[in-house]
Amino acid sequence: MARREKLKRLLTGIAVLIGIGLGGFAVHQQQEKQKMIEIATSEEARKVYVAKFRREDPFAFKSDGIIQSYEIDEDSLAYNPMGGLMVRVTVNHDKAAYINFNLMDNGDGTYHSAYFGISSKLGDLLGY
Repeated sequence: MARREKLKRLLTGIAVLIGIGLGGFAVHQQQEKQKMIEIATSEEARKVYVAKFRREDPFAFKSDGIIQSYEIDEDSLAYNPMGGLMVRVTVNHDKAAYINFNLMDNGDGTYHSAYFGISSKLGDLLGY
């Protein structure tokens, strides 16, 4: 019986350690997601988005512009293995009209995008 009790305690201890490890991993993942959201929604990142929108549509955010509004798709945020943060920004509340950005830190608190990818629907709206 003592042997069974020791085995039971050992298995309980292992289960607790695994639970703590998984809990720590989940907390770390949540912290990383929050960090990505803070970067993607920062004022400096928004400057990158708006500059690109205005290059694509000179009348963006004006009454006669094609691009009237934008939203950051927080579910699409991911780190690029080659560096940077991949961000999808939807236009005019239409999930099919978007631009993908790869935000790169300039080291001085500002960002630039290493590439841009425009969805076919947004391209059609812009006349491409």
